[in-house]
Amino acid sequence: MTKAQERRKAVEQAIQEHKAKKNKYIIAAVFWFLSSLYIYSNDAGFSDVYSLKPFVYFIVGPVFASIVFGNIMFFMQKIIEKGVIGFFGKNSQNLVLPVISFVFFCALVGMFIIIFKFAELLQTII
Repeated sequence: MTKAQERRKAVEQAIQEHKAKKNKYIIAAVFWFLSSLYIYSNDAGFSDVYSLKPFVYFIVGPVFASIVFGNIMFFMQKIIEKGVIGFFGKNSQNLVLPVISFVFFCALVGMFIIIFKFAELLQTII
């Protein structure tokens, strides 16, 4: 590979990482918001007028989830990518993208469940 091709590949990788970093916050906040809406709709005492629960769940919660769970998702994505690429190597490159997509989707489902359980735990504490 020439130096121009290497630089182009490095720039493309940097653009992809920037997009992933930006999207991690959005995904974590959406997961938190969906979990909070479900809990909010099912708990009779949750929506009291003078309660701090809605404020914590809908204002503080998405910010906290974006920072904590968003970073966890970003690093999980990097680990999955490196692990799958390292496992398949150069032998079967056509399988790398579908396997990464499948494993990352399963990891996102798991992350949603973790965020939901964390929101339920927070509900019992508050």
